[in-house]
Amino acid sequence: MKAIIRRRNAFAVFTALGVTISVLIIICGIRIPEIPTRLLLAVSIPSSAWLAVYWIQEYRKLQTAQLIVENRILHICTASAGEGDGDTAKPENVENTEVFISYFGILLDTKIIRFNQDKIFLKAVEIGRDFISLSYGTDKRVQNIRFLRTVTSSEELENIVKQFRDETGIVPVITD
Repeated sequence: MKAIIRRRNAFAVFTALGVTISVLIIICGIRIPEIPTRLLLAVSIPSSAWLAVYWIQEYRKLQTAQLIVENRILHICTASAGEGDGDTAKPENVENTEVFISYFGILLDTKIIRFNQDKIFLKAVEIGRDFISLSYGTDKRVQNIRFLRTVTSSEELENIVKQFRDETGIVPVITD
C-alpha cells in the first residue's frame, strides 16, 4: 500500500507542476508576446490533464486498498527470494509481499482484485494445511489464486472459516 501512496503523491506533485507551468506560460505570453504560448499550452495543458487522470486513478485505488485492509479477513506475509549458488550464497532480490483478503477484494502489494464489482464475485474458498485457495470471477470466467500460509492452530482456522462464512456467505472447504 505504501507504493500506491507514493505513486499517488508523485502524480499529485507532477499535476501541480504541470498546472504551475501552464499558468507561467500564460503569464509569460501576456508579458512577452514573442513566446509561442499556443504551442507551449498545447503541450502543457493536455499533459497536466493526463497526469490528473492518473492521480485520480491512484487515489481511487488507494481508497479501495484502505477498505480492503481495514476490513481484512486474512493477512498473509509472503516472501520470495532469488536464486543463489551453494550454502554461502546470499539470496538476491528478496521481496516481501503483503496480501490482504477481505469481503471487498484482495490486495497483493499494489495489485487489487475487487469483488462484487464489474460482475466479479468470490466463488469458493479452499483452505489446506499449508495453503489457501480463492476462486473468483464472473459466470463465464473463473480464476483461481493460491497463497501459501503458515500452519495455524485449530482455533485460528475456525475463526478464519467463521469470518469467511459470516462476511462473504461462502463456507470454506477445509482439506487435509
